[in-house]
Amino acid sequence: MTKITLQDLEDTKERIFFIVGTSRSGSTLLQSMLSSHREMIIPTETHYFHGKKVVDERFKKATDEELFCRKLIDFWYTGKTRINDLGLNKEEILLHADHLNLWSPIDLYLLHLTIYRKQRNKEILGEKTPLHILHIDEILETFPNTKIISLFRDPRAAANSEIKAYFGSPSVIVTTDRWKRYVEVHFEMLDKLSADQYMMLQYKDLISSPEERLREISTFLELDYQPAMMEYYKREEKGFAQGESEWKKETLKPLQEGKNKEWRHSLTDWQVALVEKYAGEYLSRMGYKPAAKKLSFVKKVFYTIIDGGRSYWSTFTNSRDEGYNKTINIKF
Repeated sequence: MTKITLQDLEDTKERIFFIVGTSRSGSTLLQSMLSSHREMIIPTETHYFHGKKVVDERFKKATDEELFCRKLIDFWYTGKTRINDLGLNKEEILLHADHLNLWSPIDLYLLHLTIYRKQRNKEILGEKTPLHILHIDEILETFPNTKIISLFRDPRAAANSEIKAYFGSPSVIVTTDRWKRYVEVHFEMLDKLSADQYMMLQYKDLISSPEERLREISTFLELDYQPAMMEYYKREEKGFAQGESEWKKETLKPLQEGKNKEWRHSLTDWQVALVEKYAGEYLSRMGYKPAAKKLSFVKKVFYTIIDGGRSYWSTFTNSRDEGYNKTINIKF
């Protein structure tokens, strides 16, 4: 069993950093690169903060904190959940929780991350869950000294990538509205946080000048740059959850030229036009140039209906469900 002390948890808490941003924006590539550094590791997504409200509501009948946490651990290890994807041993978690008297959700979260880090003999752990961009205030409240890296991609490329992924939205309007919401958070963070606590990275820059970007990130994280990060595809541990390799397999090989331009021949002209319309001023504020002619009013209405129909149909048929448990019933 991995030896864990309260100081180990404190070390994780003091040096943890978070990678957030829009989905399908290269966060797994960045995870792979940074995890190739000898001092840091980034596990698969945990969705801890994103799922916290649902968990609190589900277990609100618990009469005390320890009971709540025991039920929480049961939930995490019953079926396919994000915490379970870390691949840790439930009994080991319970033994450490008992021994160290860790009976709060955040302590259990830290315990999982610390065991994951210690098993791999790494000093620093990064938490990569893009949706955590919606929970930055809560993250900062819990980890006031943490550093945050947000990752963004051209909304047209992101929309195309989501359409290709079996779990992504088939609607470019849905993906662009989400992208715009996250970009708004980015600009809020620029005003709120200092440059030594928050940085934004563009996917196009990561793949066009990877060494330069990785050097910048290393400096931001107060680490030395290591060339091994450029050979991320040679790493032994992939950092994937079970079943994720199909849509993350691109990180198993060197960077591919033109990867960020596939949308130009994959999306239709009307899809590109809709993305650019719904992205609004943020398209240019994030450094992207429009590529499509504006649609007439009639065409805009027509294609909006088509795009919305694709979204409604996928929701109705549940055809793009990723397969994570949502309704596990645990009795008290």
